[in-house]
Amino acid sequence: MHCGMVATLIALVIGGSWPAMAGAADDSDGMSAREAELLKTAGDGFKIKSTAHFIVAYDGDSETLTDFIARIEATYRGVYRFLELHDLDSVEPTEKLEMLFFESPDSFFDYADRTGANVAGAAGFYSPKTNRSAFYNALKMQQLVGVNDQIESIETSLDQMKRSGRNRKNALKQLQRLRVQRDQTIESVNQLVVQHEVAHQVLFNAGLHSREGDQPAWLVEGLACLFETPPNRNGAGFATVNQYRLLNLREALSGEISPKRVRASSYKDAVRQGRLVPLRRLIGDRSIFDTRQANIENAYGQAWSLVHYLHRRKRVEFGDYLTVMAKRPVDRQYSAATELMLFEEVFGPVDDEFIKDWLDYILDLRVRQVR
Repeated sequence: MHCGMVATLIALVIGGSWPAMAGAADDSDGMSAREAELLKTAGDGFKIKSTAHFIVAYDGDSETLTDFIARIEATYRGVYRFLELHDLDSVEPTEKLEMLFFESPDSFFDYADRTGANVAGAAGFYSPKTNRSAFYNALKMQQLVGVNDQIESIETSLDQMKRSGRNRKNALKQLQRLRVQRDQTIESVNQLVVQHEVAHQVLFNAGLHSREGDQPAWLVEGLACLFETPPNRNGAGFATVNQYRLLNLREALSGEISPKRVRASSYKDAVRQGRLVPLRRLIGDRSIFDTRQANIENAYGQAWSLVHYLHRRKRVEFGDYLTVMAKRPVDRQYSAATELMLFEEVFGPVDDEFIKDWLDYILDLRVRQVR
């Protein structure tokens, strides 16, 4: 599975300022059988980095990996804080979770093809089948090539200007603008790809989701979206409003870019015009999250908003629902009608009143940033 997003944000990149994690040592010399198997899968030139909860096969600079490690460990902590908050039965993995980090996008996509993963151009994915996640260094992503070339060119010209005594003010302004543009893309990718996919991996190994049975797609994706916000030392900020998903939903509802005011009454028009799917269908129909579907990104915004609403306003019922989902039999398939019935047994009918309460709450959230 992978996160739906716009083309400029479909990559992993290392960015930001993160404290080094204790115990993140290069263990390639004394590796376990699992680590050796992971290296064999990754290919030539890879090394192993062991963290508190992950083993990472990587083929780039070990220093480049430091920020990435801090981010995945913060997401791990955030998931378990969320499970504890809802008093959910959970388990700690008996073995460290496996992950691959490719320096080259081509190597990443080759690995995805070898494992049969349909990544559809995304920069990272978690596979329940292999129980591994994989990412690549988006400093090499195609969408940043032009920006990086411009930055390098300006940096070279600045050196020449300094030697010749020419005024560098305009060049410095342009360089700063390009660096900000690159850094904003980097941070968005880190949150929407890395943290999202790592949240999937941890949730599937904590006992909340089953790797064998059917899962409500809106719940799986909506929960992962909770962990796309800026993390801190205590973990990924699931309690924080996901500004990217909030803005996405507001735009889908209104049909406008960065709308200043959106009303819940816009929902029916958004559904009629195909920008959103009916909430009852979102809950029951997992095909909505097929990446070939139109407006797939809007489905993620809807899923996040529903999970956020239930987490904030119906916490007890949400905990009960998550418990039911975690313990339901894995040896059967669940139809769209059954998924909706299970939802309504806990939260009541998904009718006009439910939709209004959901949207009134979500649209009252403050928008603190724009793209």
